[in-house]
Amino acid sequence: MAAWLRTHPGVEVVCRDGSLVYCQGITDGAPDSVQVSDRFHLWQGLPKRAGDVAAAHRGCLPSAVPEPEPAMPPGPAASSDQADTQPAATRRTSSRRCTR
Repeated sequence: MAAWLRTHPGVEVVCRDGSLVYCQGITDGAPDSVQVSDRFHLWQGLPKRAGDVAAAHRGCLPSAVPEPEPAMPPGPAASSDQADTQPAATRRTSSRRCTR
């Protein structure tokens, strides 16, 4: 790789995979060029890198996530008078039913 780049001066950008051998060859053959990763290898490496970052910060997660609010105990069914006094979000949540 280095020899080929030396015979082709003027290379400014080299697209490559994550191989350290190619990295070294490009650095030796075209030291002023910019090395970029192609889209395939970016997408291929993204899940691993995201997992590495998540694992490194796993200890931070409990302090960053608020404690869930305790669930209200089930009470008697609300009468139609009480339903109007409930907040709108509560009315919508409590009136949802799964049907088949």
